[in-house]
Amino acid sequence: MNATTHAVFGVAALTGCSLLVGYEPPLYAYPAAVLAAWLPDLDNPRSRLGNGLSRVKNPVLDAVVRPASWALRVTSFTLSRTVGHRTLTHSLLGVVLFVALVSLVTPLSPDLFVALVAGYVSHLVADALNTRGVPLLWPVGWSFRLLPGGVRSGGAVEFVVALGAAAVAGYCLYALHLGPAATAGVL
Repeated sequence: MNATTHAVFGVAALTGCSLLVGYEPPLYAYPAAVLAAWLPDLDNPRSRLGNGLSRVKNPVLDAVVRPASWALRVTSFTLSRTVGHRTLTHSLLGVVLFVALVSLVTPLSPDLFVALVAGYVSHLVADALNTRGVPLLWPVGWSFRLLPGGVRSGGAVEFVVALGAAAVAGYCLYALHLGPAATAGVL
């Protein structure tokens, strides 16, 4: 799946989970869910994060972004050379390691923790729709798919799937932030 599809799935996962449990996530949780939805592909140097961050024209922002960009590139290169793409970061072991790592932010912001985990797990769900599936039990070579044939990455069916996820996210965003229950203070 492409980066846009993963971003949509990240927001849909966060809003869907939030609606199910009845809490309204803060606005900063949405970009966190998107970033976390891109994280499993860090093992691919051509991915959105693996390629580093874009240069910024503002010199102050560029000074902040450049070290993070290099760190992402080095991490991506290291992961791709040591474990390869769609291995550790796309497995249940990867989820456990990610949850352990981000659990450090739980005391500071439980909302951020929920957004990060929802985004990360949404990536695995989206890739499980793909033709290749995901190796949930990595390093065991078995690949898990949610659909028998799978959805080809970059194809028209992926666009339709992303559109469906966007519709779910849109409905959930409306219900959480603009709907009658949200304006009445129920959530």
